[in-house]
Amino acid sequence: MPSEPPPGAHPRASSPVAMEILKKFRIIIGAVRQHSRELESACGVGGAQVWMPAAIAETPEITVSRLSRALSIHVSTTSNLLDKLAKRGLVERLRSDDDRRAVRLRITPAGQAILDRAPRPASGLIIDALSRMPRESLARLDEDLACLIGHINTTDPSAANE
Repeated sequence: MPSEPPPGAHPRASSPVAMEILKKFRIIIGAVRQHSRELESACGVGGAQVWMPAAIAETPEITVSRLSRALSIHVSTTSNLLDKLAKRGLVERLRSDDDRRAVRLRITPAGQAILDRAPRPASGLIIDALSRMPRESLARLDEDLACLIGHINTTDPSAANE
């Protein structure tokens, strides 16, 4: 019977521990996919198109740049999603009377109706779970995921903002 590697040792990719971790990633990915299907079924829009109006509803008249930071996505990704939401009449862009360059966002009644139908959490399954974890666990998870990413040779850091 193989023994567990000592603490700090690097287990082989096919080790039982590595396989259990892989299964846990699959469980997380499966849960996100299932939640996304439930959102699509209940609301007629995908997860990102529910998450964004939820953030806007939480902070009425938020700016595009603040929304981008709140969702941890690139401003251009935010703008593209906002275009789709605005075309569907789910959010509206408001120009400031003081500064015509400043754009604030507001959820429309149609957007609120979608949020009202959305299965919880509307803000996203993973971010909701992370927000309920103890601070120490989050710090450890952050370090461990950074280590994992460091061992992956083909990572694209810009993917974090999409």
